[in-house]
Amino acid sequence: MDTRHFNTLVTPQTKVNSELKSDIGLKHWQVEEGHNVVYQNDDFHTLSLYLQGGENNIRLDQPSKKGSAGQFCFMAQSQDSTWQIKQRTEFAHIYFSKTLVNHFAASTHQMDTRFIELTDKVFLKDDDLHQLFLKYFSAKRLNTANGELFAEQVSYKLLDKIVSEFNGFNVKSREVVGGLSPQHRRQVFAHIMDSLGHKITIAELAKEVNLSPHHFAKMFKLSFGESPASFVSWLRIEEAKKQLKTKLPLSQISAQLGFTHQSHMTQSFKHMVGVTPARYRTFFKD
Repeated sequence: MDTRHFNTLVTPQTKVNSELKSDIGLKHWQVEEGHNVVYQNDDFHTLSLYLQGGENNIRLDQPSKKGSAGQFCFMAQSQDSTWQIKQRTEFAHIYFSKTLVNHFAASTHQMDTRFIELTDKVFLKDDDLHQLFLKYFSAKRLNTANGELFAEQVSYKLLDKIVSEFNGFNVKSREVVGGLSPQHRRQVFAHIMDSLGHKITIAELAKEVNLSPHHFAKMFKLSFGESPASFVSWLRIEEAKKQLKTKLPLSQISAQLGFTHQSHMTQSFKHMVGVTPARYRTFFKD
């Protein structure tokens, strides 16, 4: 069989709605039999589901495992793999950025992001994951605003599965130096969530765990994977999404979440989400 790169061989299928900017995305593919396909994605982790066909497809470095419809593969960001396609295969990919995985792990599981090392999975059967994947796939194919919102809700459950079950980091085999302790991470996160409506400074966060502001900023970035300012901004936007499901005026939401003014929230929201808060709110009415 000839060996070719994924992007030169596969054929895109159904187009999906992409109005919202996101660190998560979906593509629907098809590939014909008789080729070896090299897959590598330097920007995203990839969760792949075989929709039709693929019987006896193999990953060359794990030839004892064979593909079929309903099976999953997970390819960690930047890791390359070569697949032998023995039957015409239709499949879908959901892409997760490292930033999104880190945000979810740090905020939902209070994890040190250095302890996240997602590992490849080859031809996995998982009924719960299957249902979640198909819900996300169907919602995205609706090409409606409500479909986007439902897909966003399902994405949090997918992330929980990935962070909980695909993380292969072994603390005992790795030396981890610096960063915030688990207790300090919990304290800092709780303080941020309690203070979203106010100006949050590095000095006050550092005081919460008895560190100097300079040392705290360095330790925070080690544990959370980004600066305190970036992490707080993301949390505010996530809270804004929840508030936009209510009838609260945008000005009130902005004030409650610590934005200096409504236009500041609008600018930040559009930068991270891809649409304005007003447009995002209309999705619930469509």
